Amino acid sequence: MKTPPATERKTALEWLARDYPDSPKKRLKEWFAHGRVQLDDQPLIKPHLRLEDPGERLRMGEPVAKVFFKRMPTRIHAQVNLLYIDSSLAIVNKGPGLLSVPLPGKAQPSALSLLEAYLQGKGAGELDRNRVNRKGLTPLPVHRIDQYTSGLLCFAMSPEAREHLVQQVREHSFIREYLALGDGELSQRRGTWRSWFKLDDAGMEQSVYDEPVPGTTAAISHFEVLDTIAWPTGRGAHHTISRLRLRLETGLKHQLRIHAARAGVPLLGDRFYHPDFKKAAAENVVGPPYGCKRQALHASSIGFIHPETGQTKRFSCKFPRDLAELEQQLRAKA
Repeated sequence: MKTPPATERKTALEWLARDYPDSPKKRLKEWFAHGRVQLDDQPLIKPHLRLEDPGERLRMGEPVAKVFFKRMPTRIHAQVNLLYIDSSLAIVNKGPGLLSVPLPGKAQPSALSLLEAYLQGKGAGELDRNRVNRKGLTPLPVHRIDQYTSGLLCFAMSPEAREHLVQQVREHSFIREYLALGDGELSQRRGTWRSWFKLDDAGMEQSVYDEPVPGTTAAISHFEVLDTIAWPTGRGAHHTISRLRLRLETGLKHQLRIHAARAGVPLLGDRFYHPDFKKAAAENVVGPPYGCKRQALHASSIGFIHPETGQTKRFSCKFPRDLAELEQQLRAKA
């Protein structure tokens, strides 16, 4: 009786090379390192593991971005929470009053500079124990929000990832949603605001047009009224505050604030586009209306296609404390 031949044993790398003959071994090894190779639906990171012919048990899975933090969120500064970070991108929640990115020639801190300092090991406190080796990680800006607007920001962790994410911003597929408190009431529950902006040479003020003229850029925002807060003001009249969800299609300077004001619901606390707050600021009135010290605008949600995995990612956060307390005070008046 003949003994059956022994089953051939090869490395996982050799078996994978058999199935992907056009891929160089260097690339195959990178697939192992990135967790893309799966054996029995589990990531296999050891290319030299010897095994019998695995057949379809060994296959390529979706790419997985390397995650650098195990515990999220992490407070890296009084004004910055780090919600997520991997080898392609980082998501932070910044507080009002903090710049998104540094101003040229200024030493004022920003969400970007604080994140970079933390990644370089300059963050203090016991939270550093959550960190692993992050040498060479340099965050790059993808988009930004106004200094006195709070909420979510996305930073890229490589030039390649930044190019991918910025392209989504340009193509308007990068989702940027905001929660806001508008002073007034809209006749429609949802709709679109469309106009054309032209920024002055100093880059400070926008001129707004209802039709395109030379030198203007289309500004498109979508709005939805989530709720209204109303209280009587006497003689059958009432005052209404609208809780809004706003979504940028384009993203020009002060776009949502201008659109809301032109629609008759200027944002509470807006010293540029709300006439009452603008007047109070000009006259140095002690205590702004409703006690609102900044525009009631919060970047509450962002969504995009992950540049490395191709998967859809979505991050959301609620009103910060100051706006939550403001809303509570307004509801108490009602």
